[in-house]
Amino acid sequence: MSFTKKVAIERSMVRFRRVLSVWCIALGLGWAAAVAAPPEDLINAADSGDAATVQALLAKGADVNAKANNGATALILASQNGHIEVVQALLAKGADVNLKMTDSATALLLASLNGHSEIVQALLAKGADVNAKLHNGMTALFLASQKGYNEVVQGLLAKGPDVNAKAHDGATALIQASRNGHNEIVQALLAKGADVNAKTNDGTTALMLASQKGHNEVVQALLAKGADVNAKTINGATALIQASRNGYDEIVHALLAKGADVHVKTKSGATALIQASMNGHLEVAKALLAKGADVNATTNNGTTALIAATKGKHADVSDLLVKAGAKP
Repeated sequence: MSFTKKVAIERSMVRFRRVLSVWCIALGLGWAAAVAAPPEDLINAADSGDAATVQALLAKGADVNAKANNGATALILASQNGHIEVVQALLAKGADVNLKMTDSATALLLASLNGHSEIVQALLAKGADVNAKLHNGMTALFLASQKGYNEVVQGLLAKGPDVNAKAHDGATALIQASRNGHNEIVQALLAKGADVNAKTNDGTTALMLASQKGHNEVVQALLAKGADVNAKTINGATALIQASRNGYDEIVHALLAKGADVHVKTKSGATALIQASMNGHLEVAKALLAKGADVNATTNNGTTALIAATKGKHADVSDLLVKAGAKP
């Protein structure tokens, strides 16, 4: 089960006691009656955004840092769900901004994940740990960058987070922002010193992912910061091979202009030209051939670009390859 799903608590949990406690407060039945309200009343009220009930319970001494079984506090749930008025009330009563759930989620992490920038700012102002991590190593900056929440990212960057923090799979905020085409965030991270050549555990870089997904502006930003165009994954793939496979000719031209090697092969022996030919990308094939790609290179099982193009019924590519000297 994902950590976001774990955050949810049973909505039906002792609802009648919550209502009873609020009525006790409203009717002035005294401290003892209010104190009898269980901690889950505050947690439930915060979770649903019931600011009036939250304030009433706090006024009568409810434990602002009480936890549910999964470690969720009223502040964590209000932050996750974007209930700013509740968050402000809890913070005013001294809620601990750095308490963690059983999966290590904090209020800041969940507010960042869900793009609640005003809440993020409020939590940071109260000392929330900007480098706190989930059990999988993801930080608030990582989550917001991945989702494309620029305002949240800017707020986090202002607090000096570790821009190169890695999740357990080796991914960074820059890698995730590049994967999803969030150019403004990519540029903000680079300006703060994000490692343009950071790699995931399988060797994937931000440039590879941006090239694979066709995010041209991101590719340009990464190249301007010196991204390694010939970096390889553990399977031997490069940004050029990935862009060629998917037919992003503008990106292919940009990579070639920066010195991308047209002769590189994956572990299976595939070249950028073979990949482009297999998928019928004529303009990419032209660009690769213009840079000296070996028209007769073969994969480990003997497949050439011409064989791949013919099998895929890409006649225009086949004609191009034959004219370039492809052997039948």
